[in-house]
Amino acid sequence: MAIRAPRVPAMTRGWLGATLGVVAVSLLLPLTIFLVGCWLLGYQLASVQTGSMSPTFPVGSLVVVGPVDPADVEVGMAIAFQDPDDPTRQVTHRVVGVAPGSELAFITQGDANATADARPVPARVVRGRALWHVTYLGTVMDWLQWPRSFLLLVVAPSVLLAVVELRSRRGRARLPTATPVSA
Repeated sequence: MAIRAPRVPAMTRGWLGATLGVVAVSLLLPLTIFLVGCWLLGYQLASVQTGSMSPTFPVGSLVVVGPVDPADVEVGMAIAFQDPDDPTRQVTHRVVGVAPGSELAFITQGDANATADARPVPARVVRGRALWHVTYLGTVMDWLQWPRSFLLLVVAPSVLLAVVELRSRRGRARLPTATPVSA
């Protein structure tokens, strides 16, 4: 004899589905608006990986980097730049001076560092100015890299839609058909 699991009433399933839908929309909608807004404004997003700019930009924060003309960079401004020693790495440090010489270059230093960076930063590698940050969102964005983002934002909703559609079709197939009444 098979033991059946208790059935959840349809009204409970409806409330549960609605609650999950509201929670998903309330979390994803603001994040989507933020990301699309940053993209439209030409901002870059950078995750803080080290504590060199603590406490201004804590580790795990997401820094919003806006475009800046290198000629407008001033002492005291936090800038994001391509690391002169490692072109695959982007660094955000504060400008503490302008390097002497014919080419425009900046002396930078992390807020938590005791000394300035070893090499001046040429103006050509400046990617923008750090405008503001969102604490912990950098960790979330790092976690949502490929393939997790694809699974969470494409595969999971597709499977959910397919399941809902199949259940809906199965429910319609079970409905009794009306017999025509002859007059």
